[in-house]
Amino acid sequence: MRKIFYAIPLITIISLTSCDKKEDSLPPSDDIIQSVNTKGIYVVNEGAFGQGNGELSFINPNDNQVTNNLFSTINNFAAGDVAQSFSIHQDKGYLILNVSQKIEVLKIPGANSLATISGFSGPRYMVANGNTGYVSDWTSNTIKVIDLNQNAIITSIPVGKGPEQMLIIGNKLFVTNCGAYETDSTISIIDLDTKTVINTITVGVNPNSIKKDDHGRIWILCGGTTGPDYIGGTTDDIGGSLWRIDATTLTIELVLPMMQFDHPLKLQTNSSGSKLYYLNGIDGYYGSIFVMDADDNSLPSNAFNTGSFYGIGVNPRTNDIWGAVTPSFTQSGYVVNYDLNGVRKDSMAVGIGPNGFAFD
Repeated sequence: MRKIFYAIPLITIISLTSCDKKEDSLPPSDDIIQSVNTKGIYVVNEGAFGQGNGELSFINPNDNQVTNNLFSTINNFAAGDVAQSFSIHQDKGYLILNVSQKIEVLKIPGANSLATISGFSGPRYMVANGNTGYVSDWTSNTIKVIDLNQNAIITSIPVGKGPEQMLIIGNKLFVTNCGAYETDSTISIIDLDTKTVINTITVGVNPNSIKKDDHGRIWILCGGTTGPDYIGGTTDDIGGSLWRIDATTLTIELVLPMMQFDHPLKLQTNSSGSKLYYLNGIDGYYGSIFVMDADDNSLPSNAFNTGSFYGIGVNPRTNDIWGAVTPSFTQSGYVVNYDLNGVRKDSMAVGIGPNGFAFD
């Protein structure tokens, strides 16, 4: 039987940018420490805006034990406001708190707090290469370059509007400029040696995610826009699109436009890069799961799984597909695990607003 660990409630004083540690909180139990001290699946729980309850859940793949409120349980203080993303590099995890404008650095496995990186205005995602991290920052329209030894910002690189997900290939960083609350249609290419933008590629409206396939080609998913009314399914919508680019010549090889009311997001690949996965829905936040081969020259006609998912991940060890479901931002969500054929294997209760995954 699957066990779910819930943290003992904490009495916290929360602001938008910081959290006070409480000395009277009880330490985590030995069972919890043992369960999370292994490789597994981390679920990012966004939390409710302004409530300071962004969190992580941890799933132990050996017995499907779930530890919710992982960060506060291990560290005895709250992580912060709006957990946007979580990335693992070497033996550390980087939890980005968008509204709190910071990154919490954690020991992996486990989630012991090691440091806090501040100085952001609207951090979104992070990628890393060696001892250097690169964080997309919406509000400043920059990439913040992080010294991962010092846990400090060392420089900022101006890019397009609303820099979002990124990809490192060789000595280049490819940045999707998703427009934030406006629009953009560009990919900024940064030379990692000089830390400057050396090229810009124009793609579809509001590119939001980017991956490399098994042939080394770059795939870019563009969400389109719901227009000035921010309501999907109205006449001012511009549909999304999927682009394939040669990583060496930077030439556009393939463009797959979508319907007017399609607003896809969160492109993923399997471990080899032979398959692409993404969400597609009418509002640009939730969607059904779609899958296609990286060698396909047309979009899939049917969903892999029809639903209203807020996040998606593909486990690189098993290639299982994980979907995150957020019923509302006032109650716990859950995650669903599917095999390669789309057969549901399990579902697990997690925190509020699950929006993504990280696999250790």
